[in-house]
Amino acid sequence: MINFAHRGFRGKYPENTRLAFKKAIEAGASGIEFDIHLSKDKEIVIIHDESLERTTNGSGLIKDKSLKELKELNAAKLFPQYEKEEILTLREYFDLAKDWEIITNIELKTSIIDYENIEKMTYDLIKEYDMEEKIIISSFNHNSLIRFKELAPNIKCGVLESSRLYKPWEYVKNLGMEYFHPLNFTLTNEVIEKMRENNIGINVWFGISDYDFSQYIIEGISGLITDYPDKVKKLI
Repeated sequence: MINFAHRGFRGKYPENTRLAFKKAIEAGASGIEFDIHLSKDKEIVIIHDESLERTTNGSGLIKDKSLKELKELNAAKLFPQYEKEEILTLREYFDLAKDWEIITNIELKTSIIDYENIEKMTYDLIKEYDMEEKIIISSFNHNSLIRFKELAPNIKCGVLESSRLYKPWEYVKNLGMEYFHPLNFTLTNEVIEKMRENNIGINVWFGISDYDFSQYIIEGISGLITDYPDKVKKLI
């Protein structure tokens, strides 16, 4: 079972930052999940929201800011006890993680702003770092997943969902994806069984609340995407 650190060790450190990623590894994570957007000058940057207000001391949309402008901001706004953390680029993350024996789940944040060409740009960087075997691509924008899969049929992809899809195993199989990434509330025994029958992995994601993760460490579930990789490590 893969112990994915959701936006890094988000439960205790500034999400999607170098600090959160390093602390996740120290806590025993075997996977890291994060989100990507495009800056105004078409750099792939790691941050969750489309706008800057919640997690940084900046304001406005990421798509309207250059990488230089983004680098001037502090991405540790929610954790003022820590020093400044920069918004990382995907390239900087790969420089950090290229020698780690982990799986990286890159979420394409294209549901609200459908960044043109982000799929190819991401794939090109994955190839440059020879990371194809260590990557899962996920998205709530399933059109974006299809575009990525057409470029990179060899890279595993996960269908992100927060709703209760009708026969999701058929939907995921028809899309040609290897994983289903459901919100924990929506997961049922039937879904687990049917996904197994169709050879589809399940990586369950959770909100920020501290759940009893032990009930999800069962056969048929491939990974947990949580804010507390330390707790999941102990359970596993």
